Amino acid sequence: MKTKRLLIGAAAVSAATLAFATDLATPGWDPGEPVVSYWGGPGWMSGNAQCPPLNETWVKQLKEGGFNVAWAATPEDLDLLAKYGMRAIYKPNFMNYGLEFTDPEKEKAAIEELRRTKDHPALYVYQLRDEPSAKRFVSVAREVEWLRRVDPNHAAWINLLPTYANNEQLGVAGDIIRAYWEHVRLFGEIVRPDFITHDHYQFKRTGDGQNYFLNLGIIRQNASARRIPFWNGVQSCTWVPGKLASPRSPRIPGPDEMRFLVYTTAAYGAQGIYYYVYSRKGHDGAIVEMDGTPSDKFEVLKTLNREFVSIARILSRLKFSGAYFQGRHPPGTTPYCDQALLKITPETPYAELEDLQDLADTTLVTRFEVPGRPPCLMVVNCDYKKDRTISVKAPAPMLRFDALARTWSPVGSEFDLALVRGSGVLLRFEQKK
Repeated sequence: MKTKRLLIGAAAVSAATLAFATDLATPGWDPGEPVVSYWGGPGWMSGNAQCPPLNETWVKQLKEGGFNVAWAATPEDLDLLAKYGMRAIYKPNFMNYGLEFTDPEKEKAAIEELRRTKDHPALYVYQLRDEPSAKRFVSVAREVEWLRRVDPNHAAWINLLPTYANNEQLGVAGDIIRAYWEHVRLFGEIVRPDFITHDHYQFKRTGDGQNYFLNLGIIRQNASARRIPFWNGVQSCTWVPGKLASPRSPRIPGPDEMRFLVYTTAAYGAQGIYYYVYSRKGHDGAIVEMDGTPSDKFEVLKTLNREFVSIARILSRLKFSGAYFQGRHPPGTTPYCDQALLKITPETPYAELEDLQDLADTTLVTRFEVPGRPPCLMVVNCDYKKDRTISVKAPAPMLRFDALARTWSPVGSEFDLALVRGSGVLLRFEQKK
């Protein structure tokens, strides 16, 4: 079934996202350094045999891989992460039965548990709820408010459903675009989160789902409207292995697909990225095997994660003003136009992306700006199967960002970009003297 289009572009949001940390509902929480993390891996849950327990070997490996936020299930885990300068997603024991306390003794025990950890230097956020349906938003809001009263310095992580949730879960009738947009808007109004996170897993055995960018765009626009950061959860494995798999089951992404996920996440100005999964039983092709053996993806992510942090430092504090696609055009996105500012050749013919297709020969350009300064643009080769060289003509001289060296260098107003499959580059116009 073909999804009707909704243009998500420059005109959709007018609120600037500069200095978003000043507008957070939890006054003492600072988003800080852009996040690279995971769901399902060392320290994920106390006593859960599906994932390895956190220890020094795993923490050293995470650091080597460019991860800067890990999971902690105990105060001892927090101590270990602090030793290596890492931050923690922490899930206290009492969150297993919820925070709407009817038993005063349980609430007292929960407050005591928080008292022992809430001032720990490694504590970053609490993991509160994963993919709540819309009918749970009111109770989730009460839990968030309880946490803010007890600990006003740390945010709660509530991970949202993706676009492929059903209408009952989303709490809204209608087509996928309307239902998901309203779901995310209601979440923001009712829960008043400090940041928005979601995950979307589009890599299937026989092709790619078509709504990855629709999901990313709706989350981006809602985060901009509320002036809060967002994280993007991406696929790094399959959880339907071997004979159980069907043609539409998830496949194992390779290094080039991971590069595509990292650079498209960065291109939308995300403050964080997390991978499903790092290491977990029953999941094939994870970033690291349960015995600690790294995959080929781990070697690529050692560089990609650091590049993501460098780019996110710049873009996550600017105003997102549009995403434009030349080539295959995913549903709910904006086709290439003058707002992208760059003339790109060769010009790939427009075609709407169908389900289970990939983005062959497609270029994404996203635009960011701040009053009084030249715009920044991200250019991404969305074709993760082919290296591409494109020629760029800009209306004024530009600078190119080296994400590893964190330096800018001039490229002029007409230049070629050699883009490895799935990769991208950050550009900005030179400041006029």
